Amino acid sequence: MTGSVRRAAAGLIAAACIASTLSACTPYNAAVGDTQSADDAVAHVMKDCNSLNVAMVGSQDVQADRMAMDALKTGGLKPIYLPVSGTVDAQDTAQQGVKDMTQRMADIIVIAGIDVSGANHDGWYETLDAPRQAGIPVVLLDPISVPTDDTLFAATLKTNDRMTDAKPLADAVAAIANNDPHDREIIVSTVERKTRE
Repeated sequence: MTGSVRRAAAGLIAAACIASTLSACTPYNAAVGDTQSADDAVAHVMKDCNSLNVAMVGSQDVQADRMAMDALKTGGLKPIYLPVSGTVDAQDTAQQGVKDMTQRMADIIVIAGIDVSGANHDGWYETLDAPRQAGIPVVLLDPISVPTDDTLFAATLKTNDRMTDAKPLADAVAAIANNDPHDREIIVSTVERKTRE
């Protein structure tokens, strides 16, 4: 066997191994990271907040995005922000951001203001299948319209800063990234609450 044939064969074997590894990350009939109870939880090594690779794909509401990013940082996360406001097609830009973060193998992708309707519908389904196949959980923050296929996202997070028992945004994101049990719909807060002594 010549050297180039050996390298080609090795490359094919490596690609097959990667493909089988990624498909093993995709749960049957459930979203990646959609853990409802301790019985459903997959054995895993938890990551500290500061070592989680969090990607946040923004919405057209820059102020809401800023508050969410601040809340993630206050909670000890170091998110990467992909803005979409001011682009020609914000939903198309958001889809490209999800694809980019999937290729970079983020630990979790937070999509703010997703609108899976009209002309965006098919594009979003194709886009959201990529992180699913890669074993990356997707969280929808304050969605406008969600996919009907709930295997494409682990949870929806609705911001309500006036609700005193709302879960801190960073805590909710870290729990989902670490595959801890959580609800499918979570009320979150971007406001840091001080505890009484």
